[in-house]
Amino acid sequence: MVGRLFVEAQVVRARKRIAMQYQTKVEDDITIVSCTGKLDASCSSHFKDYLKRLIEQGTFRLIVTMEGVDFLDSSGLGALVTCLRKTRDKKGDLKIAGLSPEVRAIFEMTGLVRVFDIHPDAASAVKAFAHVR
Repeated sequence: MVGRLFVEAQVVRARKRIAMQYQTKVEDDITIVSCTGKLDASCSSHFKDYLKRLIEQGTFRLIVTMEGVDFLDSSGLGALVTCLRKTRDKKGDLKIAGLSPEVRAIFEMTGLVRVFDIHPDAASAVKAFAHVR
């Protein structure tokens, strides 16, 4: 199933502008969610629910790539932290990959660089999971 694309989703603001888009694929037993846009209060609840559904369906090795995320607020951070806890409760992990300098600065200011396993890209995050088997 390497690289099989099985979901593409969009979260739309009330004004019908796209706030965030994401695509999900599975490589071996690792689920990679690639995000673009803004992860803010207008879409963080929907995004969190989506990730929680993946976890409830048995996804415990999760990578969220954020190369295309140009804005992140506290509700977006909260969604990621909630899902990190849920994966770790299941003896899994949620890794973050591809942060822009602006978004990485938010992780640093909040101290979440010490909480999340952050990688420069999805490939290095996948390799990090290989060392944990």
